[in-house]
Amino acid sequence: MDILTLDAIVRELKPLLTGAAVGKIHQPGADDLVLRLWNGRENLRLLISASARAARLHLTAETAPNPQTPPRFCQLLRSRLRRLLTIARVPGERIVRLVFSGAGESRWTLVAELYGPQANLLLLDGEGRIVDSLKRQAETGRPALPTTVYVPPPALERLDLVADLPQPPTEQPLVDWLNQAVTPMTPLLAADLDAAVACGGDLRTVLEDFRALWLAEKFSPCIVGWRGRSWLTPLLPAYLELESARRFATVSEAAEAYYCDGAQDAVFGGGRGELERLLGKSRARLRRRLEQIEAETARMGDYQREQQWGELLLGNLARLRRGMTELSVDDWYAEPPTQVTIPLDPGLTPKENAELRFKRHRKGKRGLEHAERRRTETLEELDWLEGVALALEEADSPAELDPVREELVAAGLLKGARPAAKRPASSGVDAGIRQTLSPSGLTIFWGLNNRANDRVSKSLTATNDLWFHAHRLPGCHLLLKRDGRREIPEEDIVFAASLAAGYSRGRHDLKVEVMLTSGKKVRKPKGARPGLVLAEPERTLMVAPRRLERDAGKRSE
Repeated sequence: MDILTLDAIVRELKPLLTGAAVGKIHQPGADDLVLRLWNGRENLRLLISASARAARLHLTAETAPNPQTPPRFCQLLRSRLRRLLTIARVPGERIVRLVFSGAGESRWTLVAELYGPQANLLLLDGEGRIVDSLKRQAETGRPALPTTVYVPPPALERLDLVADLPQPPTEQPLVDWLNQAVTPMTPLLAADLDAAVACGGDLRTVLEDFRALWLAEKFSPCIVGWRGRSWLTPLLPAYLELESARRFATVSEAAEAYYCDGAQDAVFGGGRGELERLLGKSRARLRRRLEQIEAETARMGDYQREQQWGELLLGNLARLRRGMTELSVDDWYAEPPTQVTIPLDPGLTPKENAELRFKRHRKGKRGLEHAERRRTETLEELDWLEGVALALEEADSPAELDPVREELVAAGLLKGARPAAKRPASSGVDAGIRQTLSPSGLTIFWGLNNRANDRVSKSLTATNDLWFHAHRLPGCHLLLKRDGRREIPEEDIVFAASLAAGYSRGRHDLKVEVMLTSGKKVRKPKGARPGLVLAEPERTLMVAPRRLERDAGKRSE
């Protein structure tokens, strides 16, 4: 978490949490703490993470499974902390100090050093000595041993924007100076300030306005798309051409949404129950993302209307004057033409008001294209997870769980040993692929997990073979080999389709629609996730699901 967002969150939390009673403390992951706090009106959950990938602090609504026995550091905090007295960020640093009262008149300080790979949490006594720390030494590279006096990390030499308005140098590019010499600052907002000056703004005025906005805590928390990546920011850039923007009511809500979209940090043992919980949480995250994308798309409105309003303003420039707040014109685009009132910015010239509409049109068009791209990517990831979940349901032994676990590790959703190097495909059939014969003796193959499905579709399928898949349902890739025959009996086709239905999410339905196509119409897109292919259906069949006799009684949904 960058220093600007951290500062905004601390400012946001101070009136909410000062004086709050500590109800419970959990440690759901190796690097994460969750403090349940009662402020007299509501219970709030404060997440403090010392994760190397996502060190952060914010309120959370998420619940996570906790170990039956609290870890060492969690037990210590439970025994000491009673009420949160103050929360403050150390000026110029990504360090937050939370001062608590304990039994009697004792005072304890929880120090959250949120420095990425060097992140750590330490508990200090009233004399500033370390009682214990989450990471004692190895991960941070700095001693943090009990009974020693706490020494903060070396401070960086930077100009504090909160303390005073710094004087920018003339020999250094503004954006470089903001990033290197000023705190709190982020590359995103440094670029926005630079763009404001490039648009004709006075440098001193631009910095004064930014500082005043910050000190007044007029936050507009959002997640924006810029230069091909997502940025969490407490202030919405005003001059950059953003690819997307998702607004939130609080900085904590924005932070939770931002880090929820990333890979999970929790360490899982990888048993069936843990894998099921991980898949459930991951699928729920993607469904929330789809809802957010739909909401973004709806907020963008009809961007074509902005272009029409720009054209109408250009056609009525003679009637426009600076200072007007609206203009009523004949809408040429309505059928029949009617009067429409167009809002105006009184601070802009007539041409600038028209250009503002065209700019919003271009931004809306780009935003919708970006939203559609994100929607497609999210749906593909959700389809892939549904395939993983089906493979987990089909797994009956530890050996059959291994491919599921390896796939999640390779995708970064599950921590564990790195997956083994990819082995070259052989002509044989691996353990994840089932095989049987059709009524007339033709060979049938299908996969029990995503990687096995890839083997079936990419390595075993010839151009003239028949390929089956449950229509619009997660399911196996099933192959019916021609074995040199010109014609395949319809009985064989129905038999193969029924197996494809039986090894799909619809296996307990009375009838399932199954698509059929030839091998030449099945292809694997470059970079697609395991188990995802593109296929052009030649026909569909409604069949009753069928499974091999040994699988007929396998667990139900």
